Amino acid sequence: MSSSFRACAVPLACATVVLALLISHGTMLVRQPVSPDILFLFLPNASFLREQLLQGALPLWNPLLLAGHPFLAELQTQVLYPPSLLFLLAPPERVLGPFLFAHLVWLGLGTWRLARYSGASRRAAVLAGLAAGLSPLAVEHYAHPNMLCGLSWVPWVWGSGRLLARRPTRRGMVGLGVLVACSVLAGSPELTLLALVGLAGCLWKRTRWTVGAVGLGAGLSAATWIPFLELLVRSDRGTGIGTGEATSFALSPAEVLDLALPFVRFGADRSGAQSFQSVLFVGASILLLAAFGLWRRKRLAGVCGVLVLLALGDAGGLFTVLHRWVPGAGLFRFPIKFLSPLPVLLALALASGFSAWERGRPATTRRPGAVFAMVCLLGACALAVAEAGAGWAVSLAWVGLVGGALLASRRLAPGRRGWAVAAVIVLECAVFQQGVGTLANRSGGAPCRPSPAFRPEGRVAYDIDWGRVDVAHRAEACEVGVPNANMAGGFAALEGFVVPAPAYVKRLVREEPERAAALLGAAVVVIDDEAKRAAYPGEVLFQNGSYLALRLGRPGRAVLESGGERLEVEPEVDTPSRLAFVLPRGGQRLTVRDAWFPGWEAEADGQPVPVLEAEGLRAIALRGDERRVELRYRPGSFRTGLTVALVSLGVLVVLWLRPGRRAREA
Repeated sequence: MSSSFRACAVPLACATVVLALLISHGTMLVRQPVSPDILFLFLPNASFLREQLLQGALPLWNPLLLAGHPFLAELQTQVLYPPSLLFLLAPPERVLGPFLFAHLVWLGLGTWRLARYSGASRRAAVLAGLAAGLSPLAVEHYAHPNMLCGLSWVPWVWGSGRLLARRPTRRGMVGLGVLVACSVLAGSPELTLLALVGLAGCLWKRTRWTVGAVGLGAGLSAATWIPFLELLVRSDRGTGIGTGEATSFALSPAEVLDLALPFVRFGADRSGAQSFQSVLFVGASILLLAAFGLWRRKRLAGVCGVLVLLALGDAGGLFTVLHRWVPGAGLFRFPIKFLSPLPVLLALALASGFSAWERGRPATTRRPGAVFAMVCLLGACALAVAEAGAGWAVSLAWVGLVGGALLASRRLAPGRRGWAVAAVIVLECAVFQQGVGTLANRSGGAPCRPSPAFRPEGRVAYDIDWGRVDVAHRAEACEVGVPNANMAGGFAALEGFVVPAPAYVKRLVREEPERAAALLGAAVVVIDDEAKRAAYPGEVLFQNGSYLALRLGRPGRAVLESGGERLEVEPEVDTPSRLAFVLPRGGQRLTVRDAWFPGWEAEADGQPVPVLEAEGLRAIALRGDERRVELRYRPGSFRTGLTVALVSLGVLVVLWLRPGRRAREA
């Protein structure tokens, strides 16, 4: 074997392994993510949205959830979010992976732009973008699509704020307003508020421009957030959330170690700990380089410290004070969400740290440093593949190998150090996510479709302990059609940002599910416990290892009452936002088995009649001679929001076409 071949063998072998890992990593990033929230919330919502848009209807109301629930007003549904149009191309289970991957790329591009506007060099800005987009803490939000979407807009808002502070122009203000609107429409109000707090820090000397941009963004997104506020006021959160529930998913002091050391608590007993995020690891290479930047930028270090302190919930004390004394803070829960902006902030610190890093010692030789870096990274790969277990030794070995690779990169020529550091970041994140971390738990699932044996007609009630329905029961859940929009909605008590309204219906579902199934008109009930079967007399429609579907006697969608008689009535027209009944005879009251909510209007023989609330359902008082009753969902909040949005769009066009001269510095 020649000396030249031996000299190239190790780098060639390392490059082959790296290429294989990156290809596999990229493939996993575009596959359908798997998590309970995706299966039982986001996929059904996306399926319903796609179905309605293909029919040419704007989905304001979802009749499949809790006997009916406002759909557009729930921010997580992302009805008016422009990228949601991608779901028109194919079924959501095939589009969701690329949809989230595109937002991950958008997050990286926005962080690169923010780093450049913050004064970082080109190489440092590119590394910042890679660090933000590949951080395991960011990819973990594949399990929470609305949070990943919201996070992807945070660096764009901050970057445009910095640009506007430096060069205030009307077009710059318009662009920032559009970005703020996209952040609102992405469906994560927590991250939108954090983005606005950071924006205020960027533009605190430019009050007029800040108010103009935020006002324009609020106006453009008004058709979503005004209905959302109406829903919020009428939900359980309208009176605030108790401190105990609000801090239920908080970072424990012991879990702070997970941010820096990947395996100290990996696989350990986590009973009683938060389970909102399965991965908290930031990335050793990212954190090591960011440490240099945080030392140089004390203000940025302080912001990161405050976010970690807030994420600790009661243990940190700051979240409790915020929740108790700041108006509006009582509507929020899950302190762990305050960690979400860390990938962007640490990426900025990394850009600053790399600037100091690349001004280090001059290169002495090229090949030994590069080979040593690759050998260290392959050692980290071996630790992951061999599943060496949890503990201090493995964690310190991982961080030591990555740190050794970074030190070895300093031996390269200054122009190549950026490439070496980029390789370290990309490879470490790819190995961790694919081997033992985020993507191992969050992606790779096959498209989930209900079993052909389960084809019920009418509504489905789910009397299921949702705490037991996790990824381990995914196959059984798919078979009974839980992720399918046409069946998923029955009365499943899904926890979104806003507790589904009306609160009465939700309490009834949880406390008396068999009564709820009868009152709300279920045709099929799915149970997960044979002991519950006595409460639901009916034939078995479908059964597997974990779930049992029983066919109930299908009641009508409405009940016509006259004296002491009750007549079941089916609608002539049955769409999400419109119901029409042709009555066989007169009556005193028509009760529709759908949830009552403001915005529903009714006509009896063409004359407006009020819609009343009867045990959480919609009821209409009749004179006794009507033959046709029609109900439409026309929420005034949406019409008001749409008017504001159209006016704001006109203002945007005027400001963009007539930008005026660049404002002079005050």
